[in-house]
Amino acid sequence: CLCQEGAFCADSVAVPNDYRLVQSLYDMLFTVFALAAVASAAAFAPIGPHPMGLAHSVQRAVSTRGIMMQAGPSSIQKEITLKDITLTADLFKQLDVDSSGSISVDELKAIFGNTAEADIGALMKRADLNHDGKLGYAEYERLMNMQNFGDAQGGNLYVRNAINLGLLKSDSILADGKASIFVGNKGFDPLSLATNYATIKGYREAELKHGRLAMLAAAGWPVSELAQPYLSKLLGAPDLLVNGEQAPSILNGGLDKINPLFFMAIVAFSAIVEATALKMDTTGDYIPGDLGFDPFSLYTGKNEAVKRDLELKELNNGRLAMLAITYYAYEEFLNKGSVVMLSPGLFKSIL
Repeated sequence: CLCQEGAFCADSVAVPNDYRLVQSLYDMLFTVFALAAVASAAAFAPIGPHPMGLAHSVQRAVSTRGIMMQAGPSSIQKEITLKDITLTADLFKQLDVDSSGSISVDELKAIFGNTAEADIGALMKRADLNHDGKLGYAEYERLMNMQNFGDAQGGNLYVRNAINLGLLKSDSILADGKASIFVGNKGFDPLSLATNYATIKGYREAELKHGRLAMLAAAGWPVSELAQPYLSKLLGAPDLLVNGEQAPSILNGGLDKINPLFFMAIVAFSAIVEATALKMDTTGDYIPGDLGFDPFSLYTGKNEAVKRDLELKELNNGRLAMLAITYYAYEEFLNKGSVVMLSPGLFKSIL
């Protein structure tokens, strides 16, 4: 029922030992970042309808013990016996009669009738993780995962695999429960930093901020290397690229050539954003990272499934961007060349 469960060839040329050491270090770092990219692809963009992983998935059907649907405001077909229901995002929208973004006990009673009160109570006890008397989409999504992959760890295969691989303790708050339904929970916490719910929310807020900055940097870095020569010629300004091709950075150098006013503007802008965030009420249903900035209404007004999908995409892209910008910096430092020139297939093919 609903309430159940390079090596180098030196034949003719002598290669200096120092150069061999640098090249070996570069090859090692390249391998690390390549493996990180593969791991990210597996975690962020799984192939097929179900996540890839070591854990075995279990397909389950849900039965309602023959509960009869009563006439109610829902668009679900009436007067039929509900058996083997498959939980879907579309079903959530139908059960959420008042479009509040959550399913209440009253909405369930209006659809299934008062005779289903016991089953509804058992369902809410099982699924209502924050005990607010309503079933939010994140909690509903957990039920969908449990239906598809079994009850263990709330049906989250990523978490299940992380426990099996020793990357997460089985009693961690990320394993199951209120904290486990944070969007993008892959169960990666080898240092057991997830100690309580408030801590998790703080970490997620910081992760989103770093991810957003990384996405800007991952795009801005190669664009600056591509556009700076043309812009400097057009404006009659000096070319600020290091060695004529590399973006200024701590490792590349060249930051001393940039106008200090630029850094002052960045600090001022960051302070304004942080001040805005500090004034916001982060209690209750506050979503980490939500500053209310949505001028094109890409998020506002969308249904809960779309919102959660957008939150996941932002988080995943931010995580990937943090890996990318780190790779840019180290690749240019070790190779002494521009990431644009070192990866022409990626940056030159469409320009």
